[in-house]
Amino acid sequence: MFGKKDEKQRSCNEEINILDIKNNAIYTRDNYVIMALKLNPINIQLFSKRELTQKVKEITNELSSDLKELKFLSISRPVDVTELVEKLRENLNKSDISKQKNLLKQNIRETIKLTITGEVVERQNYITIFEKNSDIAEKELLKRAMDLVNKFGNCGIKVDILNEQELIQLCNSTLNINFAFREDNEFEEKIPYLQI
Repeated sequence: MFGKKDEKQRSCNEEINILDIKNNAIYTRDNYVIMALKLNPINIQLFSKRELTQKVKEITNELSSDLKELKFLSISRPVDVTELVEKLRENLNKSDISKQKNLLKQNIRETIKLTITGEVVERQNYITIFEKNSDIAEKELLKRAMDLVNKFGNCGIKVDILNEQELIQLCNSTLNINFAFREDNEFEEKIPYLQI
């Protein structure tokens, strides 16, 4: 009959492709094993044009031997200002000068306001690598992940392989609306090109 669904209703867990997260890897329902690496940020604004060109060449040369597919993921998250606010409160409690106390209180309020409104965000960048699930898939992925850590390290970029807890947080950031951070900024779709 037209418009009638013969499919049974599926739960959210069935819709999400994740079967399990263990051994620092994600196992999917469509039979893949995935590992993720976090790229620690570098401030390219501190580079001169020549230094930036050199950095791009370094990264390109290092990654040119890795011919397998990988995916790049960039997530915006509110900056964690917990330590900064604690330090400001500590200074506030130590201070006996009323003007200094007022300035510290104002600074604490402003810092918290910027974080809550989402005006201060940080980009977290990840690379995911994957293999069809097999007896050696996990070992091959770990070998490739370590190779990528070394290649980026040779370029002065620290890269960490995500553990199980970090993988769960990454999945929550992209799949769970309660954890995901929504950007309201208007943006224009752009395709970045590496220039050599």
